[in-house]
Amino acid sequence: MNEWVLESGLPVFVAGEDDRIGAGPWARWLASAVVPDESSPRAERGRELARVGAVSRVTIGEGVVTAAVASSGGGAYETRIEAPVVPPHVWTNVVRDARRSPTLAAGVEGTQQSVHLAHRMETQLEQPLVPPARRIRRSCTCPDAEHAHVCKHVAAVAFVVADAIDVDPSILLVWRGCEPAHAPASRSGDPWSARPLPDTPEARALPPGAVVKRLGRSGIRVGDEDLADALSPAYRTFATLAADVR
Repeated sequence: MNEWVLESGLPVFVAGEDDRIGAGPWARWLASAVVPDESSPRAERGRELARVGAVSRVTIGEGVVTAAVASSGGGAYETRIEAPVVPPHVWTNVVRDARRSPTLAAGVEGTQQSVHLAHRMETQLEQPLVPPARRIRRSCTCPDAEHAHVCKHVAAVAFVVADAIDVDPSILLVWRGCEPAHAPASRSGDPWSARPLPDTPEARALPPGAVVKRLGRSGIRVGDEDLADALSPAYRTFATLAADVR
């Protein structure tokens, strides 16, 4: 499983001025699971930090998100958001079922924030796609982390990751330890990707003047002849010259 590094470790800026960050269902669930009280002053301050680019060096791996959040003193606090990964056998079953269910396919491929996938995992497999708040561990090196359940720095990182999931839903799968499935060639957007390109037959030489003959009479007179008849000798001459060159 590959790690994801947002913006190659550079500061991440979340656009917009809404009270909530995260538009899609996966993004929303992640944000609200990490920051249960999104109306708190710490959550609001976290949104501000996410929007001004205070969060950097964001790395998403199996079960863990790490990031640095700029402090008012010019330094940075190190944050971590951790959760148990989805058991491999559960994800294997989901990927297998997705081969028979188009409503699950885009979810396991990480191309859409599929509500159907989340519903199946939670209700039938008893393994939620986004873990509940009680199963998420949050840590930060700031002084406030000792007193707050969710400090503003952890909140900022959660909002940055939620915003990234809206752009690339597979980021959530990476964090949950779920390898995004590859899309079948029929859905890849390339009509030739299902198999190698067929061998092209050898080009067949056309008789001289074939194009003119196919177009037929033009109705344009050149002296006493139609333009097509007048051009035929020229095409025969071109064909002879080409043969001499070869």
